[in-house]
Amino acid sequence: MDIKQLKYFLQVCKHKSFSRAAKEIYITQQGLSKAINNLEEELQYPLFYNTSKGIRITKYGEYLQKQSEHIVQEFDLILEGLNKMDNINEGTLTICFSFGVLNALSPDIISDFKETYPNVELIVKTYPDSICEEVVMNENVDLAVSIGPVNEKNFNSAVIKSQHPCILVNEKNSLCKKTVVDFSDLENENFIVLNEKFHFHRNFINKCKEAGFEPNIVFTTSEIISIHKLSHFNKGIGVSVDFMAKDINYPDVHPIPFKDESFVWEICLITKKDRFQSNLVKIFTKHMLNH
Repeated sequence: MDIKQLKYFLQVCKHKSFSRAAKEIYITQQGLSKAINNLEEELQYPLFYNTSKGIRITKYGEYLQKQSEHIVQEFDLILEGLNKMDNINEGTLTICFSFGVLNALSPDIISDFKETYPNVELIVKTYPDSICEEVVMNENVDLAVSIGPVNEKNFNSAVIKSQHPCILVNEKNSLCKKTVVDFSDLENENFIVLNEKFHFHRNFINKCKEAGFEPNIVFTTSEIISIHKLSHFNKGIGVSVDFMAKDINYPDVHPIPFKDESFVWEICLITKKDRFQSNLVKIFTKHMLNH
């Protein structure tokens, strides 16, 4: 016995006719009769009987009618409540962004969301990539916008935007004359990079290893602006991203792109795999992908 059967049964009780009840609920009369027969067989009691004036409800049917009206009403209220929860556009949404990511996105991406959904309290946090993943896994935030690659075993992900890394070469270094650079050109250089808490750190090292050498990293930091400043002081070759090189301009520092187009700074939206995603998470995800 299920809710659909009870709803069919109550319609027959209401109309005292299989044909009229069938029209009301948009089902064939044969289909309705079969559903009621199945219900009677399951309960092992007759619910209706035929007379010269049409069908009549049995005492068992009257009892079932009285009990099932409340059950069906409660079920409809539950369903209504669930639908309201799914469609509601208010509440609190906690998001973390990896350091530097917001600079790469549209400056009004957060303000536009707040303007469109004024009843949503948006809590924004910023962390290194590895911490972003950690707080998503621990369910301390609803979602994160971080840098790939993403561990697909633990997270659902969607790429929002890709940027191109570059090296920062002081004019005193002969590499500054190049327009593009191969990883093989960098074997004997000293590097200034983001620290181990950023995927960009590991991505750069892996590319150097593919080119046949281990990079000589002389300084790591959590702030990309420090990479530009140290490159300005000629303390090594900085590894940065194209959009940051446009924003932080030192006349004596030359940003040079990598020839390897597979080396990217990929911005990904991530959520915990197998965690229920609220309507607010779905709305924000759509906002980010469409902005």
